[in-house]
Amino acid sequence: MNFFAVVALLVGAFMIFNTFSITVAQRTRQNGLLRALGATRRQVLGSVLIEALAVGVLASVLGLLAGFGIATGLKALLDALGFGIPAGGLVFATRTVVVALAAGILVTLVAAVAPARRAGKVPPIAAMSSEVVGSAGYGSVSRVVVGGVALAAGLAATLTGIFADVGNRWAVIGAGSAGVFLGVFVLGRTISLPLSRVISAPLPRLRGLPGQLARENAMRNPKRTAAAGTALMLGVGIVVIINVFVSSTKATVDDEIERAFTADLVVDSGAGLTGGVDPSLAARLDALPEVGAVTGLRVTPAELDGDPVLLGAVDPATAFDLLDLQPQDGSPEALGAPDAIAVLDDTAREEGLQIGSTVPVVFRDTGPQELTVAMIYGEELEANGPVGTYVIGTATYAANVADDVDWKVVVAKAPDVTLAEARAAVDDVVAGYPGAEVMDRAEFAESIYAPLDPLMSLVYALLGLAIVIALLGIGNTLALSVVERIREIGLLRAVGMTRGQLRGVIRWESVVIAVQGTALGLVLGMFLGWALTRALADEGLDVFDVPWTTLAVVVVLAGLAGLLAAALPSRRAARLDILRAMHAE
Repeated sequence: MNFFAVVALLVGAFMIFNTFSITVAQRTRQNGLLRALGATRRQVLGSVLIEALAVGVLASVLGLLAGFGIATGLKALLDALGFGIPAGGLVFATRTVVVALAAGILVTLVAAVAPARRAGKVPPIAAMSSEVVGSAGYGSVSRVVVGGVALAAGLAATLTGIFADVGNRWAVIGAGSAGVFLGVFVLGRTISLPLSRVISAPLPRLRGLPGQLARENAMRNPKRTAAAGTALMLGVGIVVIINVFVSSTKATVDDEIERAFTADLVVDSGAGLTGGVDPSLAARLDALPEVGAVTGLRVTPAELDGDPVLLGAVDPATAFDLLDLQPQDGSPEALGAPDAIAVLDDTAREEGLQIGSTVPVVFRDTGPQELTVAMIYGEELEANGPVGTYVIGTATYAANVADDVDWKVVVAKAPDVTLAEARAAVDDVVAGYPGAEVMDRAEFAESIYAPLDPLMSLVYALLGLAIVIALLGIGNTLALSVVERIREIGLLRAVGMTRGQLRGVIRWESVVIAVQGTALGLVLGMFLGWALTRALADEGLDVFDVPWTTLAVVVVLAGLAGLLAAALPSRRAARLDILRAMHAE
């Protein structure tokens, strides 16, 4: 939860920064007049920070009250649904109040520092004579250099952490990822202009004059466009990282089952990791004419090298007909000894193990035992549960574990029997074992990654909140830009632009900003998602998969959200009185 709170604060900080940047630019002449009348740079800077402090205090108090109200509503909803959590009621701790207020006020002040310094640095004469216009430049040389160095260093660190043998690789990858994000953020203005030009290129042909004006407005101030889209980039980037990770996890499971799991059906005991089904089930299934082969899989808690693990157990006589574990050395028959253990080949190389080596294992029932390496295999089946980096035979299991139950029963149909016929026969037998469930290969794969779905729903809900804040930032930016361009809008209306055309200008400008932020988020998220999956390759996540359909939906939704964010600003612009707008300061 703390992570999502930080994301929301960062997104809010971008929104605050952009708001104060625009308002400071709009007040250039007023600030210049104050400087001409004797106000010092420090006084002008202080006035902006005092305003930020007032905004931060008010917004933090309102946010605190809103949060408590939402929590109360969620509590009532959960009670109505029968969950009754939290059981002891809501806790409104003093620490929560202090942290929330401090975080909100501090983030507001920090985000307003740069605009405040900019307000104090403008010379009085230049400020009094200047027009408030945006810059279409690519950013200062120093900004380009700093951003380029940060991006290059971040990429180098990330790739080094992935491909090189370095200590504390996660710290290296994390620092590199932060550098990549920082580089993209600093280079935002430099990237914004060409990206806006590409994204908005079809608008003049598709929407005529409103499209052309929307395109020029999006490009006239790359700094503002980049700042408005950065918050959305952050939210979308995190969504893409998580989507790529989940999609790669599912693809890895599917690939693992397809590659090494040769059975047709799986009977899940329904007891999780704390129990199982009676071994008589496997015997009864093996006796069916529709079944060609059956093996039971078992699992037990143990300790290896002082670390708690779930140690899998297989029947050497039958398991290798249904699980393609690719024996490299030793034999499945040798795994039948009561003190035997099999080891994954990668682990054997890392630990210096070979056939005949001993592995200390602590069982829950018999305590410390010295097991002998009887087989080295090349294919782990972590998706299947018990066959990971170590596995024992059923004889070793029986000698050290009191529970006589199968965690899962794996079934292959007979050669001349259809899957439907085999499943019907298996279903009839399994019906006599309460809690047990029959699954085919696809259902088995789905059951493995199904626990990710509720977690992902929560993640998407929390990240959705951050994206909503980012879209509010785009709407806020457009609303302020409408105020800034009020005379321009009045002139356009005076020369014949309709209200509908004017609304279209604002809406399509918003779409360009939203799609730009989304595009950067997609690229950033895909790269960091790839880095995450590569970093986890040694843990079994060896398939990189991009959910293209989901990403396409994200882009479409971003465009629609851009239209929604522009609803109020475009309406306000269209309703401006023409004469008053033309005479506005």
